[in-house]
Amino acid sequence: MLSNLWETLLDFLFPPHCPRCGAYVERRGGWCPACLQQTALWRQLALPSQSPLTAAWAVGHYRGGLRDLIRGLKYHGRRASLPYIRSVLATVPAGWFGRLTGTAAAASWLAVPVPLFPAKERQRGFNQTELMFRDWLAAQGIPLARLLVRTRATRPQFGLDRAARRANLRGAFALAPDAAAALAGRDVLLLDDIYTTGTTADTCAACLLTGGARRVVLLALASDHAPY
Repeated sequence: MLSNLWETLLDFLFPPHCPRCGAYVERRGGWCPACLQQTALWRQLALPSQSPLTAAWAVGHYRGGLRDLIRGLKYHGRRASLPYIRSVLATVPAGWFGRLTGTAAAASWLAVPVPLFPAKERQRGFNQTELMFRDWLAAQGIPLARLLVRTRATRPQFGLDRAARRANLRGAFALAPDAAAALAGRDVLLLDDIYTTGTTADTCAACLLTGGARRVVLLALASDHAPY
């Protein structure tokens, strides 16, 4: 009751608006139809040659409206971004799991987020990828498990070419304790906020496969890549 009154007062004082164009919308976390259509672009992505990933998919277009939301959450702790991100996740079509993984059964799958270096996660107070996907995955019946750890701090990947990114991430990821037991014979849905060159995803996938995963499929919230 009190939460509903607070939300009503909040909407009166600060009317909800589309995060992309600023148009007023009915609820907090909502998008105007035109901007949501341009942002929510569920698609399969092309993989670089010799990628250890079985497939890669993205939920939305990074520069179509998700960039500021992701950056606001990651670098400024703006959790107010989350309702808008969840609205984009809600557009993922029915039957997505079968199309993404090649099977309608979720029983063999685990979702594993790309980890942050511990000092960075302490500074932020969260892993943004976990926050973005956690509730949505729970509704799909897919468990989320921290089976990867980041073993050292790395330079920001932004502005680096693929070779520099690969060198930057060399030896930066490892299996969490007891991860091998959890991975044995399981399929992994690797989660990341943004897919760019695929270097981070490939490095994490190789680690998971070495640990016993049967296959690894990437699911990124956002990418600027065209459909495969």
